[in-house]
Amino acid sequence: MDLTTDKQLSLRERNRLRTRSDILDAAAEMLGESGYAGLALEEVSQRAGLSRGTVYAHFPGGRDEVVREVYLRVADAVYDKGITLREQADETAGRITALARAYIETTSQPSGRFYGLMGPDVTPVLSGVRRTSESFEALIKLDLSAARASAHLHEGADIEALATALSGAIRASGARAATKPETAEQQIAAVNLLARGLLL
Repeated sequence: MDLTTDKQLSLRERNRLRTRSDILDAAAEMLGESGYAGLALEEVSQRAGLSRGTVYAHFPGGRDEVVREVYLRVADAVYDKGITLREQADETAGRITALARAYIETTSQPSGRFYGLMGPDVTPVLSGVRRTSESFEALIKLDLSAARASAHLHEGADIEALATALSGAIRASGARAATKPETAEQQIAAVNLLARGLLL
């Protein structure tokens, strides 16, 4: 929300948005600590300094609605950051690394840790939600196709398979950074080396 929009909102609406954000912040950190199974709205409300009724007033769908909203908020932030960094890069490996940086830096933070560690128990909650990894994989395909067109990728290379492999490497690196945040830069560097190794 920009400053102009913020000024146009009533005090009540600003407070509502702030309360909603506090709930999602608390839930994101709890998901990173104990996963979906350990997320209790009673504890979310305590961490956010709110009553349980306030949490349900904002999220009448309960825990699953909170988890979905946390996921969407983090996914949007990762995607936006990835696109911004990618546009600043001037070559294929740099563009792929930019996407990795957006993902890995997010998962290395307490508020994004769960994003790198989501287990199968949360899959039903996110049914129908487009994953950032799918969007990033599509962008990697574009980058690899451009590299092939400029003779920087082997003619016979399977672009779809390479994009899937790189996307998987980014997810695995994000998972490692989630459990060992101090390795984030090494994980980003590793993805960069993988991308550069594919190119001529």
